[in-house]
Amino acid sequence: ISSNHFLARLKRKYGVKKAGFSGTLDPFASGVLLVAFGSYTRLFQYLEVEPKVYEACLWLGASSPSGDNENISKVDIIKPFKPKILSKNVENLQGILDYTPPKYSAKHVGGVRAYELARRGVDFELKTQQMEVFSAEILHYTHPFLLVRLELSKGSYARSWAELLAKKLGINATLSALERKSEGGFFYENILL
Repeated sequence: ISSNHFLARLKRKYGVKKAGFSGTLDPFASGVLLVAFGSYTRLFQYLEVEPKVYEACLWLGASSPSGDNENISKVDIIKPFKPKILSKNVENLQGILDYTPPKYSAKHVGGVRAYELARRGVDFELKTQQMEVFSAEILHYTHPFLLVRLELSKGSYARSWAELLAKKLGINATLSALERKSEGGFFYENILL
């Protein structure tokens, strides 16, 4: 569900009129979403919410216009990569990077969320931006799935980072899973499902 839909459910559950969150969590993703009620929403400006830490599972060879496994359009069978090649390319995707936000993102285009326009099939372009990748590391690789841990600046997209890695490797890739582990010093652990 979208961050706004989740927030609306919390407002109903707790009978609160005013609530907000520190940063939109991709509807495809799971994980940390900082929520405040009432006048406490004003405190977000004082919170350190960087880096945003994600664990992202990339499906190497899969292609999707949304950058996730919701709209897989094609799957290429590709040979496994040597770990050294993957490590080198992941290492090179750190620091300040230029990227184009995904069309299936929460960016506003003329007052409407980009993902809403993309789902309706509206043609539009998003401007190139910069993101800072504080660190990127491979956690696990079982071909064709690559699990990475990313520490990103506020407003960055793990989907866009995955797209940049795929271009460097000369393949298609999409996210098969995405979890926000923390925002700055805020994280969760030992959650019972």
